[in-house]
Amino acid sequence: MSLVTIIRSRVPADGLAAESSWGLGVEVTMLVGSVLSFTALGRTLGPAGYGAYAVLYAIIGPLVTLASSGVTLALLQHVVRDQEPIGDTARSCLSLALVFGAALTAIGLAAALLLVASLGVLAIAAILVTEFVTMAAIQVAAATAQASTGFADAAKIRMLIFGLRIVVLSALFASDTLSVASLGVSMLAVSAAFSVLALRAVGRRVGVRFTPGAIRWPHLRTNLIYSAAITADGVGNEGDKLVLAANNLIVDTGLYAAAYRIIQLGHIPVAGVIQATHTRFLQDDEGRLGEHLTRAVRFGAFGLGYGVIVWFGAYTLAPVLPTILGAEFDGSVSMMRWLAPIVLLRAVGACAINALMGLGRTGLRTILIVTNAVLAMALYLALIPRYGWEGAAIGTLLGEALSVLANWTALIVCQHRRDRR
Repeated sequence: MSLVTIIRSRVPADGLAAESSWGLGVEVTMLVGSVLSFTALGRTLGPAGYGAYAVLYAIIGPLVTLASSGVTLALLQHVVRDQEPIGDTARSCLSLALVFGAALTAIGLAAALLLVASLGVLAIAAILVTEFVTMAAIQVAAATAQASTGFADAAKIRMLIFGLRIVVLSALFASDTLSVASLGVSMLAVSAAFSVLALRAVGRRVGVRFTPGAIRWPHLRTNLIYSAAITADGVGNEGDKLVLAANNLIVDTGLYAAAYRIIQLGHIPVAGVIQATHTRFLQDDEGRLGEHLTRAVRFGAFGLGYGVIVWFGAYTLAPVLPTILGAEFDGSVSMMRWLAPIVLLRAVGACAINALMGLGRTGLRTILIVTNAVLAMALYLALIPRYGWEGAAIGTLLGEALSVLANWTALIVCQHRRDRR
């Protein structure tokens, strides 16, 4: 039985199965691109070179939310939950994405030149502009489509840009011209052209003249709230690589990043369901007792079962990793086994943290994520200098476990308070 069939059988027949299938399609496309990127760059760059590339994306991850994820979540909340006009909201959010994208490019360039001097300025700048500016504009177009015509249209936009990345990677690898610089410059050109086309197409579809508009304070405020949470989460997720690199463990950083990347690939099907159900977690019926807790439990059960399967599979298949990337990645096998429980913990924890949005507790949600990220960074700083990559793995697992406990406790308390009212 396929994963899509399982999802269809476990969720109500109210369109959620179709949306989850589209979400899974997006994540599978990302999976193909990630595997191709992982194997091609790993073989081309080696552990040290791949470590530098991983550190660059560890810098991008926490910062990009201000221009991308935070903006799109703000757009969805103000259109779906707050019922604001889509035209003004979309133009305001596009301006937010572009302004933050330009500022973050400068900040990211300074940080990257400090931490990854082995990468050239052109390579770093091209990747930063792609991730902070052009991809952010594409995400705004996709979020506008999701808020107006449904998740399927948003999924098509995301699948297309991820598909184009696969084409670019394949062409560069096949022609033996793949490098961080060639990948960055090629993707910048492709994503810039696609962002213009996507914005124009979505604008015509929803009747919006999709140009930058006046930034509205409520949209900026919501973006900052969501971005603080996602940025903190990104710091917690990527901080282990940054601290490893800061301690001059560059080879270990590359090996650890490779193992971590494989585990992240296992999270893709769950991420597809979470992405497709985001607007459903925002829906709120004040007269329905236990609504958000019930919804979180339903999806959490799926995440728990899937996470156990991934944990077992990752532990069993870890020795295959050097066959894919080369014998120099032998050290990633033990790292992959240590990190195998991550998918289970994140799948279960994400359902509770997203349910808080429907309860209107986005502020508490941000506080929880920031607190968990600070705790994770404290663990990395305390453990990595003494224990190396083992300290990074221990800090990651402890941080994720404490996050699950805090998220579910907060959801249960908030839901019970709502029910009593």
